[in-house]
Amino acid sequence: MSARTHRGFRRLQKVLLGGALLAALHAVFAAFNMTEVVTPSLGTVFSGPSGRQFILNTDGTVTGADAADYLFGAVSGQLSLKKTRGPAAVNIVAENITTSGGLTVNAVPCKWHIDPQTTCDGAGINVTVRGNKLLSVGVDITTSQIHSGRDTASVTYDITVTFL
Repeated sequence: MSARTHRGFRRLQKVLLGGALLAALHAVFAAFNMTEVVTPSLGTVFSGPSGRQFILNTDGTVTGADAADYLFGAVSGQLSLKKTRGPAAVNIVAENITTSGGLTVNAVPCKWHIDPQTTCDGAGINVTVRGNKLLSVGVDITTSQIHSGRDTASVTYDITVTFL
């Protein structure tokens, strides 16, 4: 192989290597990150019969047919969704909902950035992620058993973000 051909291959290697590095840098700059900032909690409620409804709203308030049995400690959940390098359309859905301690989940209220509260279960919500925005979440539950002092019950669910 001549010296001239060898230099041509060397240039081609540099161009290919530079192109690969630019592609890798583009992927890094186009990153998406979701972080749980606050874990949602209904707090403490009075003991009572089965069939009571409590709604933890995205603003941390508790409503529902039996909200008068709520005592203290309610906190809505917050997730930070950060997307760099331009906006992206996404679907956000609450799924894999599980309960323990005698609860039934009716819905998962959510609020994207400054939009009004809606629900994220079922089909979820379609939004545009740009920069760093907050998703607030709560839970709408009905008790499915009698609860007495010191009982604990819980709800867990996953928040899935799918790029459209």
